[in-house]
Amino acid sequence: MKEIVDYGKVFKVLVEETKQYILNNDIKAMILGISGGIDSTVVAAICHEVSKETEIPLIGRSLPTKYNKEGETNTADLVGNAFCTDYKVFNMDLPYRKFAYDITFSEGYIDTSGPFDFDRKIPKQTPIANGNIQARLRMIYLYNLASIYKGIVMDTDNLTENNLGYFTIHGDVGDFNPIGCLWKTEVFELAEYLLNKYNMLVINQQLAPLNPPPKEVVDAFVKGQAIKESLKLKPTAGLGITNNDLEELGAESYEQVDYILQEILAWKRVSLEYRKDKYNSIAEMQEAFLEEQAMLNMPIEVIINITKRHFSSEFKRKQLPIKINREEITQNKLVQ
Repeated sequence: MKEIVDYGKVFKVLVEETKQYILNNDIKAMILGISGGIDSTVVAAICHEVSKETEIPLIGRSLPTKYNKEGETNTADLVGNAFCTDYKVFNMDLPYRKFAYDITFSEGYIDTSGPFDFDRKIPKQTPIANGNIQARLRMIYLYNLASIYKGIVMDTDNLTENNLGYFTIHGDVGDFNPIGCLWKTEVFELAEYLLNKYNMLVINQQLAPLNPPPKEVVDAFVKGQAIKESLKLKPTAGLGITNNDLEELGAESYEQVDYILQEILAWKRVSLEYRKDKYNSIAEMQEAFLEEQAMLNMPIEVIINITKRHFSSEFKRKQLPIKINREEITQNKLVQ
């Protein structure tokens, strides 16, 4: 597992690269969907610094449906109020249920002989299909804001999610991704760094109190509380498909997930370089990897689950958003 050795420098690089992209492309606003999860929270912190340095606003929106738990929505509010120039909540549940009902009715999936019910179980509609509708409706909302404010939608998928296919094409995918170069474990560690950074400002105030406390100390307390609550949440897409991501994979931790994905990527690099003509399909590559893998310290069921997810989502990675190159944080030994 590659370890970030200086998160202060990494954070600075991510802020600077994001800022340069925003300025070079004459972008007037950053639009961010805020879920309360750690990924959108860290992106909010990055974009907040960009906003402070450029005065380009960070416009955040929480767009919950009935599948978002109260803890998620409450944390989204903490994050939005702590980091955004402009933050609001729009409940997407009724638009989602009405749209889902209308389009499935038009395809003849719904028996209309019974009472009208948005939440009726719809034949041929899977939880994944319903989740995709939610993600794409949120996309419409955020891209409409981007159009109004001449901005771009910030992407919040990390390197782990990209390699698992844990995103919806034309849904929860944005224009520019500040954390697309980080594994999920690194996102958590970067969040811990930020939490400590904000907490230190508060502790210094307590050691040498000023009355009233400076605004930057009050702001640091609010930011720290938002990140602290975000770190408590179990990662999930909030689409009603599974309770959390690790449960779906059968994995014990993201350290486990990231290790397996890194082994897959290393194996693929060797395979594509030395055995270009050996595989006729992605499925053959997947089978070959499972036959050759030697991760004896990992449960075989978890290896199979992650391997299948990675190879079956290969097509989704053909057109990912623009993101900061991982080399930007690996140079100068920022990452080992």
